[in-house]
Amino acid sequence: MESSESAVRAALTAQSFLQKYDRRELQELLSLTSCNWLLCAEEHKLPIETPPGISKQLKNILHPNIIILAPSGSCLPLDYTVVHQIVRELTVGIYGFNQVPGVSLLPNYDQSSTCLLPPAYYDTKVGQILISIDYTMKALWHGCHIPRERRIRFCELWRSSMAVDSDGAPQTQKDVLAEFLSAGLKDISDEPCYQDIYKENTDADPTYEPESTEEENLFSQYSESILIKLSAFLTSARQHQNLFMFEGSYCLSNAVRLTEDNIDLATYQRLQKRLSEHIILVKNNLEKNAEVCRELAYLKLISFLVPLLISLRKKMLIPNLSKLLSPMSDDKLKTEREVPPHLLGPEFACKHFPHKQNQYFNLHGGIEFDLGTPSLDDATEETKVAFKTLQAQAANYLYELLRQDSTYKTHFPIPLSEIEGKSYNVISIELESFYPQHNLVQWWGALSSSIKTLKEKRLPLTDIELHEQFKKTFGYTKAMKCKNVAFGLKAAAERGLCAVFSSLSRRVPPSLLHALDEQGFSLLHHAAINNQTHIIVQLAAAGVNLNQTRSERFTNTGQSGVRFIEGAGLTPMHLAAQCGSLESLNCLLALRADYRVVDKRGWMAIHFAAFYGQVACIQVLCRKDPTLLEMKTPAEYGSSPLLLSATSGSVEALDFLLSTGANWREEDSKGNNCVHLAALYFHTDVLKHLIQLNLDGLPVWKILVEMLQIEDFKRMEKTLGCLEALCVNTESFSEDILDAGGVPVLVSLLCSDRQVVQCMATAVLCHMTENSQVCEELVHHGAVPILIKLLSVHQPELDSRCAVILADLAAHSKQHQSLIADLGGVALVVNLLTSDLQDVLVNGVRCIRTLCVRSPHNQTAVAHAGGVPHLIQILAVDSDTLQEEACLALAELSRGHRENQALICEAGAVGALVQALRHRKISVKVKAASALESLASHNSAIQQCFLRQSAPKYLLQLLTVFQLDVREQGAIALWALAGQSLNQQKLMAEQMGYSVILDLLLSPSDKIQYVGCRAVIALSRDSRIHQNGFCRENGVPPLVRLLRGSRTGQKTLLSVIEALGCLCIGVALTTNKNSQKTVYREQAIPTLLELLKAHKSQEIKVQVAQTLACVLLGNQKLQREFWEQEDFSYENIVELLNAENKNISLDAGHALSLFAYNSKAHQKAIRQLGGIPGKIYETFLNSDNETEKAKAAFQTVVLARVISGSDEVTLTARGVTILVELLQSDQSTTVIITAQLLASLAHMRAGITDAIVSMGATEHLSAHLDSEDEEVRTACTSALGYLTFNRYAHRQLMTKCRKSPHIYDLLMKNLAPDARISQLFTAEFERQRRIGFPSLSLGINGGPPVSPGNNKGPSKKLNTRGSQSAVGERETSAPSVHHVGQRTKSAHPKFRPGRTPCQH
Repeated sequence: MESSESAVRAALTAQSFLQKYDRRELQELLSLTSCNWLLCAEEHKLPIETPPGISKQLKNILHPNIIILAPSGSCLPLDYTVVHQIVRELTVGIYGFNQVPGVSLLPNYDQSSTCLLPPAYYDTKVGQILISIDYTMKALWHGCHIPRERRIRFCELWRSSMAVDSDGAPQTQKDVLAEFLSAGLKDISDEPCYQDIYKENTDADPTYEPESTEEENLFSQYSESILIKLSAFLTSARQHQNLFMFEGSYCLSNAVRLTEDNIDLATYQRLQKRLSEHIILVKNNLEKNAEVCRELAYLKLISFLVPLLISLRKKMLIPNLSKLLSPMSDDKLKTEREVPPHLLGPEFACKHFPHKQNQYFNLHGGIEFDLGTPSLDDATEETKVAFKTLQAQAANYLYELLRQDSTYKTHFPIPLSEIEGKSYNVISIELESFYPQHNLVQWWGALSSSIKTLKEKRLPLTDIELHEQFKKTFGYTKAMKCKNVAFGLKAAAERGLCAVFSSLSRRVPPSLLHALDEQGFSLLHHAAINNQTHIIVQLAAAGVNLNQTRSERFTNTGQSGVRFIEGAGLTPMHLAAQCGSLESLNCLLALRADYRVVDKRGWMAIHFAAFYGQVACIQVLCRKDPTLLEMKTPAEYGSSPLLLSATSGSVEALDFLLSTGANWREEDSKGNNCVHLAALYFHTDVLKHLIQLNLDGLPVWKILVEMLQIEDFKRMEKTLGCLEALCVNTESFSEDILDAGGVPVLVSLLCSDRQVVQCMATAVLCHMTENSQVCEELVHHGAVPILIKLLSVHQPELDSRCAVILADLAAHSKQHQSLIADLGGVALVVNLLTSDLQDVLVNGVRCIRTLCVRSPHNQTAVAHAGGVPHLIQILAVDSDTLQEEACLALAELSRGHRENQALICEAGAVGALVQALRHRKISVKVKAASALESLASHNSAIQQCFLRQSAPKYLLQLLTVFQLDVREQGAIALWALAGQSLNQQKLMAEQMGYSVILDLLLSPSDKIQYVGCRAVIALSRDSRIHQNGFCRENGVPPLVRLLRGSRTGQKTLLSVIEALGCLCIGVALTTNKNSQKTVYREQAIPTLLELLKAHKSQEIKVQVAQTLACVLLGNQKLQREFWEQEDFSYENIVELLNAENKNISLDAGHALSLFAYNSKAHQKAIRQLGGIPGKIYETFLNSDNETEKAKAAFQTVVLARVISGSDEVTLTARGVTILVELLQSDQSTTVIITAQLLASLAHMRAGITDAIVSMGATEHLSAHLDSEDEEVRTACTSALGYLTFNRYAHRQLMTKCRKSPHIYDLLMKNLAPDARISQLFTAEFERQRRIGFPSLSLGINGGPPVSPGNNKGPSKKLNTRGSQSAVGERETSAPSVHHVGQRTKSAHPKFRPGRTPCQH
């Protein structure tokens, strides 16, 4: 009863395995159950050699289960349910159907692709994983993909949508791209994990242009025969009792399934360059998708489980399917039978395949497993110690999982264990006996019986079934050709149609299976090329010679000078190794085909695998026979596998051979080692890899330099090309070539009589001259005169590269700049600007720029050589690069060179640069701003030219750009236009506005912060309106933040401190209590005091002292708070008076003057510290520097009471005398400073104003009112305005104005808004004007005019202008220089409405 029930259950299980197949799939499944080379050898009575590793070495297992330690990577965690599902499917596939997993995407006649899985893995998780990984590989290769759900749906509809006919040609009139996009087609680089993958440059070889028409046409010619394959294998395996550990890996390789009749070795080498880039891209990005990364982890597990289960089968053990977690539902395990065509849109990023517009294409490739493994080693000691713990952990965990209700669980985690610092998934699999058991029918027995029964019913195929199979696979036209049995057998062998081939082979005599086709290949050759192991097994069972060679009649022996071996030809093993058919190679080796057979060139299978870069095949062959590693070809060049891999350019093959122990010093019969061969065939990636390996006895750079010295033009040309490419993608190339003695060799090549060699040598040097040591070596070996001589050859390529080298030489040393100029190089470089080629122009302009950097002599030489007009013309060329370089060259040509600035301006550069500032591209604007900065720097005439053309408007736009460097250049250029005059700076600051200035102050850039501070200084100096406005806009907090910032540069810090001071004082040291209060409230004082005490720079300290004085000046309330709360002493400032730097000493005196100004308390405090020695000022008062003299004179007047060594009267008299005398200076700067200082003194203590007037200041100041310099007029007007409060000055000035009324007009016109003038003076003058001046009356009545000056009419009435008395609130009287009468009180003038009165 029990046996019958078990038989029923077994039959139902077997039925469940078979019911998912349709008739065609079932026929293929049944046929394949007898065609596996490893699992069905006994059935065909074929001698089989078991693959090495696990299959041979598995030890007996005495436990009821096995424990597998699978590496845990960084991908998503593995799921126990999926692992057990994989085990279940592999068990059924291997034990029940004799099939190992694998997948191939094969092209169909209509451009769709068949997902060719072994039928045992249809609708399985294993099949899904394989298809998903393979599809992702192809999607990355082609650059497009369709999500799985939409792909399945589109696969059912696309033929009807495209109206595909019986031969696969589309007849639709629809927009093909729109149809595919609506079906879900996407650019794969739009996926977040794959963004910008096609923008990454995997190989920066400047000589290789994969997108050139020639390269694209070459690739298109062979693309249908090229595929990318993934080979999964084990790198290590260990066993301890029932515990297994493994490390898995995979490699990607390209396979060109064409023989050398269709693609010669040279063409393959060209394709290899392109394909290697594709392989690198796919490999680098395959694991970026988290789900694909996890699937690859499952793939590695499968690569271990397959040989393990095969070995367990031989040990008559089988996983117990009833002790696995519940199987996944069938709905979740559907696998695709077919993939629809794909299409590239014009905007898709990938350009690997040059398909025509709206041309859809198929996908082809595959995944296969290496059934051979490394030696099965014993487990490590640490593993053995942990064995019992792992055994208990794994068994108990699985037991608990099986007991749980898994209905609502979505994830079953696998326990992890750390061994030897690495994390492993601990997987348990229960086993049972595979032996037949009495009265018990197991599922595999029932399945075997069902298969045997079905074979009798379904096989072989009828003629109709054969035709249907051919038609479905190849289309109608080719299906009709397949009615010819020979043609049908060949088509079935290539495609791997097992059932079809088996059915046809029964109809023909065995001799036909040995026959050669029109190309000289047998069915065995075709099966080996296309990796169809089940076809090979059938042919082997039919007695076909596995070492069958290609007929000599079809061998190309047209190569002259090449020694061939008679009677040799291509065998299936050769072709399997060439095409990367790993399964076929394993099969042939197991069937004991001869792997040492050579072709006519003497190549064995190992040589084919090495040349064509088939790493997995090399691994299999070397595992079979380690002596193959150093096996040389008996004919041709006597090349080893390593040399052949270097010849073909396969880095992966070369790396594997080296890691396996190949001799890298090996040479061929011509004396070439792998470096020579890689260079001769221009495989720079191989050379780069060898450089990185740094192998002992293989100095790559030295060998390449030696190759340059051989009198062989071809070798020299190839080596130079390799050196140029290596210079681009090798970091330390300059030092390496230098150390190898390459510089003198390259210099000697510059003198070659071959222009090609000269060009290539300069190309290498172009990359090297960024290194300063290389530049020194070039100069030492006399390269400069040679390069200059080459410029006179007028060959564009040479001109361009020589210009680059000369530019680098000039950039590294001033001596090199001078040497180039002395040898006449400047004129020749300028002559390059007449070229029509952009490269020549760009490099010529760059060279001019570097020659001019900090070299006035070269700047002049370029101008004399006529370079300026050419550069201006280039600015108008429609090329962003040229415009940028021309701007930079003009910047260096004009920097600090007044003559060149004028010359460039006259040539029309201003308009051209303003036009460049309006360019759409930011980089052009920035370079134009740089040129503007240099051109306008300290040149007021050119500044005005730019201002007239509204240049600031465009520069302000740069301040709104996000990039910091752009804003920096915009700010610097903008301030260069502000010039050196206060009025121009103020106008620029007003044009910027408060909001822009605040943005500058808040910028992270020190340069921008500096410009912001200068703008604040310009805006607020002598302007109460802007001082108040800036405070209202909360401008002080950013300044204080910069004051406290640890990253604020010293130059900027000085400007910040100065800006805070300028905010607090106005014209003639009048104060702004609102600004003072704001600065004080923002806690700037403590920071300023800290800087005064602790900062290292005396310049900072003295500026801080001046600003502190400005903040406190005339503000009694703040002064009281300051003295109460702050720890301050004048000692810090007095110390600075004794500084060695005269400017520091003088500025320190000015700071003390500001503290003492109109303040007896501060004067007393300074005097109590011992006063100031008078000798400090003697040097300054007698100085030839008028500015120093004026400042010192002012300080002696203000500090007269605290200076020791002389009395107050004498000091005051001397100071005033010097100041008045300086008003007669012909230097405008001196007059401005002196007038400003006199204006400040004019409302100080009693008697000083009288002294100023008595010394004739009124006359001297009036003389400057018609000066051309606006600042002179403004300063003198302000001083006169304050003097009008003095009765003597009042009378003197009134007299002058009555005689020359235009003086009054000038006075009122140039009076600053915040300056003061006596209202009594203005009212009296206006009254007398109305009555009439005697001088005017004389002119009216016919007499001569008293003054030559023209009275331009009455000046604008300023009844709102006025001020307090200049002597109001002054200190008690002090002795004056001359006798002054008793002081009289003048009427208190009214203030101007709407204006804040100036504070004393």
